[in-house]
Amino acid sequence: MTEASNRKYSLLSVFFIFVFILSIFFSFNIWRKNRIIIDAPSYYTYLPAVFIHHDLSLGFIDKDPDFFRNVIWYYKIENGKKLIKHPMGISLALSPFFLAGHVAAKVTGGRQDGYSLCYQNAVSIGVLVYLAIGLLYLRKLLLVMFSDKITALTLVGLVIGTNLLWYSTIEGLMPHAISFSFICVCLFHFYECLRSGGAKNLFAFAFLFGLIILIRPLAITLLVYFITAAIVSKGGLKGFIAYLKPQWKYIIPAALIAVSIFSLQMFYLKYATGKWLYDVYIDEHFVFSSPQMLPFLFSFRKGIFIYTPVLIFSVIGLVWLYRKRRDVFYGTIIIMPLTVFLLSSWWAWSYGISWGIRPMIDYYALLAIPLAAGFSMSFSKGRILAGFSGVIIFLFIILNLFQTWQYKNGLIHYDDMTRESYFKGFFQTEKSLEWLDLLSPYDWDRRIRGLPQIEYNKEYIQASFGKYPVYLRGYNLQIVTVNAKAQHAVAAYMKAPGPGSWFDIEPSGEDIISFRAGNGYYLTVSGSYDNALIADAAFIGEKEKFHITYLSDNRVALKAWNGKYVAVSPDFPNILFASSSEVSQKETFRLFVKE
Repeated sequence: MTEASNRKYSLLSVFFIFVFILSIFFSFNIWRKNRIIIDAPSYYTYLPAVFIHHDLSLGFIDKDPDFFRNVIWYYKIENGKKLIKHPMGISLALSPFFLAGHVAAKVTGGRQDGYSLCYQNAVSIGVLVYLAIGLLYLRKLLLVMFSDKITALTLVGLVIGTNLLWYSTIEGLMPHAISFSFICVCLFHFYECLRSGGAKNLFAFAFLFGLIILIRPLAITLLVYFITAAIVSKGGLKGFIAYLKPQWKYIIPAALIAVSIFSLQMFYLKYATGKWLYDVYIDEHFVFSSPQMLPFLFSFRKGIFIYTPVLIFSVIGLVWLYRKRRDVFYGTIIIMPLTVFLLSSWWAWSYGISWGIRPMIDYYALLAIPLAAGFSMSFSKGRILAGFSGVIIFLFIILNLFQTWQYKNGLIHYDDMTRESYFKGFFQTEKSLEWLDLLSPYDWDRRIRGLPQIEYNKEYIQASFGKYPVYLRGYNLQIVTVNAKAQHAVAAYMKAPGPGSWFDIEPSGEDIISFRAGNGYYLTVSGSYDNALIADAAFIGEKEKFHITYLSDNRVALKAWNGKYVAVSPDFPNILFASSSEVSQKETFRLFVKE
């Protein structure tokens, strides 16, 4: 058999990946939907600003503010100018496809505004073109170290077994698929430089590295990987220096290529702000004193190994790499902890509305070799382990596909997942109030101020009494509020806390508390209204006292003076009654403290 025929599986895997991706585009009618969403409007802004309006100052926005309100993000800075928040790398990469969309819009009579479907479909094709190039170069790199079948499995696992699939399709105009692809090609040229040297590979490496930084400036840390791997591959620092000596005449031009590309952003900053360097994240920052490395990797909120479990094999692969490719091993074990530290130190360490930890997708290119090594190691230890590994990998890929579908349909929350909600909704195909009640928002205001998260337990809740106001949420996910227009009746009917939702807690014995509402009166159980709760008692008596039972986290139950538990009535306006003999879902409340 020829060498080409021996490599048919990995080539077929790339073909399969794109058939799969195209099937998603057409099955979900992505071609007909807006894809300039989440952060994409900011990355994309340079394209219509330059090619449609010829105005990077964004002055054109003022001519039609209603249209641009939802499609362009910008800061209005101290000099009165408008500043695009995100870097221009993605716009630069997609510019040929944007121009093709511009021509298509003209030919078909579509709107030439930069945002119609002609443009979006053109740049979506651009994303897929770059992804195809990235995967083909990654394939070439992997085939140097691994068999064709392992390479094929790695490519499929990386795309269809991770959130790269989502960010290549539904949110393909986010930067991650393109950045991943460029890093794949950059890696190939890097290892070709180490193997054979030469100006061609070095210049290609430098060009791509500059573009990668222009997409995401934090990617400059990739230098740590490249330098470490190069030194180890050449047997140490002396060998590395000896390797560099004949390359000196190419290194300076290559460095200039990289610098000239990523410095384009500095020229834009100088134009927009008057400064070569400017902190575009005006109201956001790193919290280096509190990196969330463990939640970043393992939490049910967004943890990488929880929602992208196939990457566990990349950890296993480090054993293989230590034995056979120490350059990759040392490069990986240095860059990955550094990357996790930096990304998890960002104030919004879960990265908001996203499927999984999206900035890690860029670095899947670096994890491809450890992942292939993990697969190779698992399939080389006998039939039983190979069969078991094959089943696990298959299940991990199927799990990713199912959970991607769940995420698309709101059955995995974009930021509020917990251990309980994860397992409660593991197989769910429809939302339930019980599952929604298990979600837990992160207090990002405390995070950005450098404060620890509130850990709800009995001791914390008790310590807050008389110190901070609280509010309650019923099983129906509505906030308990005093309705001044309905004889101060208490009901769970508000979507968010309002003036009538806050209560001061006054303890008066072991687990005995009273609620003073914002109107200055206490909650009482009214015998005149079927034991409904009303905020109209001027003093604390027996009817104003409640026995609080701490269930778990911030879940509590309240028993009134009549021996009955307080429950939320199932029908609107969801009035609270002290009428239940036992604690069930309707008698369970979430208690939140406002520090």
